[in-house]
Amino acid sequence: GEHLAGKLQELHDQPWSRGPKPLWKLVLMREPQSMNDCSADSVLHIALVYHHVIGDGLSGIAFHQSLLRELQAMEQKGQNPQHTPELISTPTSIKLTEPIEQLTSFPLSWMFLMKKVLEEYAPRWFFRHPTTYWAGLPTKSLDDLPYRTRVRIITIQPERVTCLITASREHGVSLTSMLTAAIASALAIKVPAASSFLGLTPYTLRRVTGISMDEMVNQSTGFETTYPMGILDNIRKSSSPAERLASLWATACYFHQQMQSEFGKCPKDNLVGLLPYVIDSVSFYRKKFGKAREASWEISNLGLCKPSPGPPSKTWTLDSMAFTQGAQPLGSAFTVNGVSVQEKSLTLAITWQDRVVDEDIIDAVAHGFTDLPDLLQHKAPTESAATKSH
Repeated sequence: GEHLAGKLQELHDQPWSRGPKPLWKLVLMREPQSMNDCSADSVLHIALVYHHVIGDGLSGIAFHQSLLRELQAMEQKGQNPQHTPELISTPTSIKLTEPIEQLTSFPLSWMFLMKKVLEEYAPRWFFRHPTTYWAGLPTKSLDDLPYRTRVRIITIQPERVTCLITASREHGVSLTSMLTAAIASALAIKVPAASSFLGLTPYTLRRVTGISMDEMVNQSTGFETTYPMGILDNIRKSSSPAERLASLWATACYFHQQMQSEFGKCPKDNLVGLLPYVIDSVSFYRKKFGKAREASWEISNLGLCKPSPGPPSKTWTLDSMAFTQGAQPLGSAFTVNGVSVQEKSLTLAITWQDRVVDEDIIDAVAHGFTDLPDLLQHKAPTESAATKSH
């Protein structure tokens, strides 16, 4: 885990070329102890590194599923990949997916548009009670903080993943809702001076545009969720494990309702619909220097990677998958990226820019995830009442 995290940090910190080189690369890695092991039982890390402009998180799953499918097909045909150059062919033509604005519309209500305009341009005195959320250390300039990505990888074993999913379903929420509540709970305790948090949750627009999950495209959007003092107080006053569990479910239900509301109106009043109003993107982002970061955190859960059905492979299998993001000078204080492999582990990768967030805060969030299955063993007597309060 630590070796892989270190390698991923190095890959994220390598700048992309402005020349004609493609905005993606494939990197093969082995663990140090199996560097010279090429047996059938050896483990190979295959990292697809790509710029967000050419693909979203689901594009990574699409690539690895396709790669695994082709490797297994070669094995079933009895072919040696080292001696089959005829399998590689260059397409004579490439048809790109239409731009997302040509596949669907993003209508904006006047209320939503004015709210976003005021949030972006109005001075603080304009708001009667301006909201100040915790978001780590702001960036004053591109040279203010080192552009160095930090990566923490957390693996949750299959039986514990099943426990989390079962408990989430029993409470009528998603696994993403539970993970989000764990983040909010850890931060509320670790940052006692914070009066509110702002969470950013990306999600795919493919169900709106009709683009297959097997395509490599960038069709992601997101929504914001504010966690006011009332929610944080509910978390902070919880002392026993049972009370902490009750507050966890209350927070998870609160977020789940926000998420369902967003899905219900999509693509109306969507953040992507605001892009045409950004005339000069460079100036737009330069004005953000010295201001609060985009959000307290971002959580992007890709869900389940399902290898293609077929006879079991003797050589190629997918044991786990990790999804990470590079440092974001103006983005969220940290990101949590989740993906799981069918009937196997769930990998959560926490990524952040060096010095933006204290290490002990990341430790608290990580422990919040790993401690979840044990916390679920406690039954909260007031659980149902806390759940209904939001």
